[in-house]
Amino acid sequence: MNTAERTNTFAAVDLGSNSFHLLVARRDHGELRVLDRIKDMVRLGGGLDSEGQLDPAVQDRAFASLARFGQRIRGIPQDNLRAVGTQTFRRMKNANAFLMIAETALGCSIDIVAGREEARLIYLGVIQGVAGRDDRRLVIDIGGGSTELVIGQGSQPLEMESLQYGCVSLTRRFFGDGRLTRRRWEKARSSVLADLQELRTRYLQAGWDTAIGSSGTIRAVEEICRRLGWVERDISADALQMLGDRLLQFDTIDAVSLPGLSDRRHPVLAGGLVMLQACFEALEIRNLKVSPFALREGVLHDMLGRMEHQDPREKTVESFKSRYSVDPAQVDRVRRTALDAFDRIADGMFLRPAHRQLLGWAADLHEVGLSVSHSHYQQHSGYLVEHSDMPGFTRQEQMFLAALVRNHRRAIARGFADKLPTRLHEPLRMTLLCLRFACVLCRSREDAAIPPYRMTASDVAVTADFPREWTDRHPLTLFDLQQESRDLKAIGLAMRIGPGDA
Repeated sequence: MNTAERTNTFAAVDLGSNSFHLLVARRDHGELRVLDRIKDMVRLGGGLDSEGQLDPAVQDRAFASLARFGQRIRGIPQDNLRAVGTQTFRRMKNANAFLMIAETALGCSIDIVAGREEARLIYLGVIQGVAGRDDRRLVIDIGGGSTELVIGQGSQPLEMESLQYGCVSLTRRFFGDGRLTRRRWEKARSSVLADLQELRTRYLQAGWDTAIGSSGTIRAVEEICRRLGWVERDISADALQMLGDRLLQFDTIDAVSLPGLSDRRHPVLAGGLVMLQACFEALEIRNLKVSPFALREGVLHDMLGRMEHQDPREKTVESFKSRYSVDPAQVDRVRRTALDAFDRIADGMFLRPAHRQLLGWAADLHEVGLSVSHSHYQQHSGYLVEHSDMPGFTRQEQMFLAALVRNHRRAIARGFADKLPTRLHEPLRMTLLCLRFACVLCRSREDAAIPPYRMTASDVAVTADFPREWTDRHPLTLFDLQQESRDLKAIGLAMRIGPGDA
């Protein structure tokens, strides 16, 4: 692969609860051409117990799959790669330890996405194969550990929900011993319908022109119904009911024999079919079109959008700033100062443009907690950022932002980086330094109060020099900077503040 080919080659990795997918594509004349698809039925969700612990055999299977994917994407620039983990990663008790090995095997970082962010990416992927940009659509994706339901118009999602039921989790919960009975079926269906009631009215009021299904379960159901002669294409409500009845003619999952049912889909069809029937009933669906596109296509197009300055995270941050009425002049002042400090220390510090982006957004959001209370407002800011729906952001990005804004002033919390993967600890430490430094210099909320300065940094030490005449005239800021020097010791940084030739 020559340099031009590498630059225009992209890969998306979808690490689902049932199967892992790799999609490799090349951008030619502004369009994506698929070069390769690889699918491994890892069944990660099936190896997770009720305590969030992963079975060692399943863990080894996952690492082996990731190593195979890693070989295929080797040579593609890191900025052209994106891997996302879904429901099982969200439930995993010690996800960070798993990620350390998984990311090494794959050769790139793995982002854990929240349920609604997964829904947004699925919708973005599905609409790539849909004609007519203005129709309103309902998209249903039944994964291994969760089911996403989205109503959108054109390219814009309007309603997004993620239910904690999928083909693997439902099969394990209600048919764990492999026995199929009508009573179990109805119990599983009633459980799902109870959860769907929370969104039923809202979704029916919003309405849609076309219902579209994605994911392996839905494609398998369509294929079985087509082979049985019940439909020519798509999935009808009548065909779905007949398939449920046909499945229950078998006493066990192992005994199920249906045309078009693959060996890989066979163990989890029961749970997926229950989920789909419940969605049809609750949302009064008569016909469901089937899309070959899903999360991985959405991840790929979202990555390209970020590179082409169509980043949904920008819109999310702007909405946050408006909702919580932040002072635009102050956040702009802090942002400029923090990014200036970042640029002065970034060389040789393993800091990437992505970390600079997150620092800028943290500056934008660091005062949102003032809308709750001035007292300890940084803690309120951290809570809002950590626990709000933030379209476009992964869970790691959201936790990174929350750690920055929660610790941008006062004492730095012990274990402030513990919720993040180890690879993000050092970037968090250095970006936190930049944000705290900026907040001290901008405390007076006046541009004229920010002096020229020099700053250098290493892994363990920072030096900031200011003009002597400025330090003489700003004793409060100098005192704050000296206090900052003491606070930074908590995260292993020695900071020297002094007059120099700045």
